[in-house]
Amino acid sequence: MARFADIHIHMLHGVDDGAKSSDEMKEMLSLAYADGTRVICLTPHFHPGYFGDNREGVNTAFRELKAIAAQEYPDLRLALGNELRYSPSCLDWLAQGYCKTLNGTDKVLVDFSQSVEARIVIDAAYRLLNAGYTPVMAHVERYDKLHWTFREILQLKDCGAIIQIDSGSLFGSWGFSARQRSRRLLDRGLVDLVCSDAHGVTNRPPQLSPAYQYTEKRCGKEYADRIFYGNALKVLEID
Repeated sequence: MARFADIHIHMLHGVDDGAKSSDEMKEMLSLAYADGTRVICLTPHFHPGYFGDNREGVNTAFRELKAIAAQEYPDLRLALGNELRYSPSCLDWLAQGYCKTLNGTDKVLVDFSQSVEARIVIDAAYRLLNAGYTPVMAHVERYDKLHWTFREILQLKDCGAIIQIDSGSLFGSWGFSARQRSRRLLDRGLVDLVCSDAHGVTNRPPQLSPAYQYTEKRCGKEYADRIFYGNALKVLEID
């Protein structure tokens, strides 16, 4: 069985629009492990205007999840971060420690609204880079106003940003356009990470194996292993 590392997932319960209860969190963990995931970085949403100050709830749920994993899945590695909804104030949130980077590294998972203008995405990446952070650009295939000649994606990669897509997008979970974009990104070797972006047990579950098998067949095992596992370890700076 292939091993996966999932570093965009909403498993912690009661802190955002992900798992609603402790039981759902436990079931998501079980599903992810059974599917082959052995490294998870929990990434609850962070934006005070949308989710309030959820830091205490995040830390409490993470401690609970770590205790469960230590007892039931001792070979599973857990880390903590946030999915930052980009805002002009976000550099202050990061500097003050309100928003967590991925596993305490300089990497920041950052997302935008689906209708975001391409210039805002590019500007955000440069602002984060200039402040000393490496942006992991969440589910880029879902941003409708990026110019899909891939000019902006290449610009993001050239400046040092990391490109992430959602596993479900490959099969149409976010519509036909996102499916085509995600597949074209794979074909051009522009994807750095494939993650589940899971939010529940049945709605967007923590499942990566179908997307891995699709990628392996389409692009080869070496590339699939890299973007479903190896690159994530580098992002998290773990062995």
